Amino acid sequence: MYQLEVLNPVAPVLGEVEATPLAPRPSSLEGKTIGLIWNGKANGDVALRRAGEVLQQRIPGVKLKFYSGALPTPEFIMDKAKQEVDVAIGCTAD
Repeated sequence: MYQLEVLNPVAPVLGEVEATPLAPRPSSLEGKTIGLIWNGKANGDVALRRAGEVLQQRIPGVKLKFYSGALPTPEFIMDKAKQEVDVAIGCTAD
């Protein structure tokens, strides 16, 4: 008879953890500038660009700005995006 050992892949939490509150959501994306923030992982840029295309097809007046970063995304890129866009989408992929 075979025996299957199941392991929990979740790392234990050490210390105090504070959840970051969700960013405010606009009532509509119409006419908004959307930042696509890629952390440099393989194919994340492909997913972000496709998401941007779909948004432009479905929502009038949407503009896109693409940001290429690293893992973690450098603070100067995040600060730039905060100044230039109304909404941001971040993506990781492998």
